This record gives sequence, C-alpha cells and structure tokens, in this order.
Amino acid sequence: MALAASQARLLTLTERKADCELGISIRSMRKMALTREQSNLTKEYYSRLQSKTIAYYDNGKYNKINYNYLMGYDANYTAITNGNKPLKGENSMILTDYKGQVVMSDAYAKAITSVLGTSAMNSQGRGGTFSTDEIPKILAQLVPGHSAEEFETVMNNGSVSTSYEAQGVGQLTGEKTETETTVNNSQSSTDLIQKLVDFYLPIFKAAAANGWTTEYNNEMKLNENYVSDAIVSGSFQLATVNDEGNYDPDTSLTYFVTAGLVESRTDSDVREEVTAWYNAEKERINEKENWLDIDIDNLSTELEATKTEIQSVKSLIEDAISSVFDWGSS
Repeated sequence: MALAASQARLLTLTERKADCELGISIRSMRKMALTREQSNLTKEYYSRLQSKTIAYYDNGKYNKINYNYLMGYDANYTAITNGNKPLKGENSMILTDYKGQVVMSDAYAKAITSVLGTSAMNSQGRGGTFSTDEIPKILAQLVPGHSAEEFETVMNNGSVSTSYEAQGVGQLTGEKTETETTVNNSQSSTDLIQKLVDFYLPIFKAAAANGWTTEYNNEMKLNENYVSDAIVSGSFQLATVNDEGNYDPDTSLTYFVTAGLVESRTDSDVREEVTAWYNAEKERINEKENWLDIDIDNLSTELEATKTEIQSVKSLIEDAISSVFDWGSS
C-alpha cells in the first residue's frame, strides 16, 4: 500500500516538475520577446528624435505647417482680405499630393462641383482638369457677395465699379443730416477682390491644369501633424505654380526651405514629448520583465524543491522494493 502511494506521489511530482520547467521556458521566451521589444523601442525613439517637422514662423514662435496656412481657411476669405490669420508669404506656393493633384478642402471642392456638376468629382474624391474660364464662377461660389464678372474683371487687370449711398453727418454736432452722398467704392472693392484673386488663382489654376483631390481631408481633420508628416515623407509636396497653372521644375522641399518659405526643424517640445513617451514605454517593459523574473525565481525554487522531494520519494520506493526482496530471501 505504501509502495502504491509512493508511486502515485512520484507521478504527481514528476508532472509538477515538468510544469515548472515548461513555465520557466515560456517565461524565458517572453523575456527574450521583451528584449526585442526594448531594442525596437530604442530604434524608434532615436528615429523619432531625428525626424523633422515642417513649420512656419508666426507670432513669435514656430508652428507646424497646416492646410489652412498653405491653402486658406476654406470659405473664410476674411483671413485673406483682413490678414487676421497666418498665411503663407508666397501665393504661388501650393500643396499637392504625390500625383501632382492639388489638395482641395471640402469647401473648395463644393465650389468646383457647384459650377462643373457633381460628376466632376469621382467616388474617391478626385477631380480632373477643367477650363480656366470656369475659375471666376468658382470663386463667386466660394466668396459670397462677389460676382463672377467682378472676379473676371480683376483677373483681366480691370477695375470693378461699385458705390454706395452715405448719409451726411454734421461735423460739429455729429447729428445726421438729410443730405445723402454717393461714395465711390470702386478702388477699395477692386483691392479686396485683387487680394482674393492673388491668393486663390494659383490654387484653382493648378487644379484646372493638373486635377485635384479631397482624398486626404478626413486624415487632415483627425491628425494635426498630417500635413507636416506627409510633406516630410513625400506623400504631399509643395509646388510653385506658374501663370499657366503648371508647376515650376526643380522645386523640392529643400528649395522651399532655402527660400525661407517654410522651416525644416526638430522642435524641442516634440523631443520632450518623444522622450516622455520612450521613458513610459521603457518602464512598462521593465515592469513586465520584473514580474517575469519573479515568476521565474518562484518556479525555480519550486522546481528545486520538487526535484528534492522526487529524490526522497524515489528513495522510499527503492527501500520498499528492497525490503520486499530481502523478506523473500530470508
């Protein structure tokens, strides 16, 4: 009976020994995986530290380049006429994708399709070339309160004729008088439309000559770094538009940086952010490794104890077997 119990105990201990050895092996492999993860983390960290951002300088600081700065604030044309928001210093510099198509906001695409029809844009959000004769109509859709004829006149170096009736005011009393005066507003209206033409015309001329796309708009809305990252990677490109709407050759990112139109730099704030991320990830990996070390130590201790007990049970079994043979021989 004691021999049978010892045999059962030996089987249980042998199974536990195998479990401990398997547990140690699995956790050792997990530690190796963490070592690889730590190595990849370090590579990514130094890669991020070396990565560049494309920026512009405004209001005493560098800001990451964005769509609004390069291409305008959608239908908010007062940013152009009033200069109350940061805009590029060179109107002929525009944003294209790697196919050379102009990156259009939803508002710009809506203005185009309202003139050319919805079929002008395909299901992927891309549109083809079109006649530059349509640009005044498109601008009139984009900028309410100004007609296509006014845009066309200014585009052809003409002046628009506008005026308004103003009621006289007493110079001494400040009281309104019955006298009304017709004020010629032609010059200020022409100047305002000229600002809009100067800014928008390169964008829509390039779209007319090369096609356009809204494919990236969702990504740009969700990720404030999208434009900068895409310019660095080459998915987006900066281009200089000539009078025909074509792109000037040999205008790489280096050209725009050298010309001072954009800045390529590593932001110290970004470095601090990346370092904080790296330290947090490293701590997470170290914590996992510490827990694995504790598990391996516990399993190793249990394994040694199990081995000792196995030897003890084996001795009991051997003694029991010997006693049986000794009894038979006497």
